[in-house]
Amino acid sequence: MAERREKRSLFQLITELPYLFGELIRAELELLRKELVHKLKGTGIGLGLIAVAFSLLGFVGLLLTIAGVYALALVLPVWAAALILAGVVLLVAVVLFAVGAGLVARTKSPLPRRTIESVQDDIARIRGDRTKKASSPDES
Repeated sequence: MAERREKRSLFQLITELPYLFGELIRAELELLRKELVHKLKGTGIGLGLIAVAFSLLGFVGLLLTIAGVYALALVLPVWAAALILAGVVLLVAVVLFAVGAGLVARTKSPLPRRTIESVQDDIARIRGDRTKKASSPDES
């Protein structure tokens, strides 16, 4: 906004208020959308990895069942291989679960904190409360 604003009458300022409120609401909704997308992306990836880990745990159960059947039918070779494979799949599932849980835990709260603070600041400004912080030093 490099243009220089001229002095306007009270009527002009009042007629401009609905437009300014509309712009404010649109900006707040855009901030909300961006913040939610950012937070939900990490949560979605984490939950996806947890789902894969649980799927692999289902395969581990199946492999352990097959290993038990072969253990009763044969002495060593087939069921030993099935147990080794089950151990490998279990290890992969545990690693995926740990990574997914870490991503979900890092997200903390899905609440859009910046948007909430911005809306609260806007409400305070509309009410005329100038004691709220105007803006942080790193925002210019």
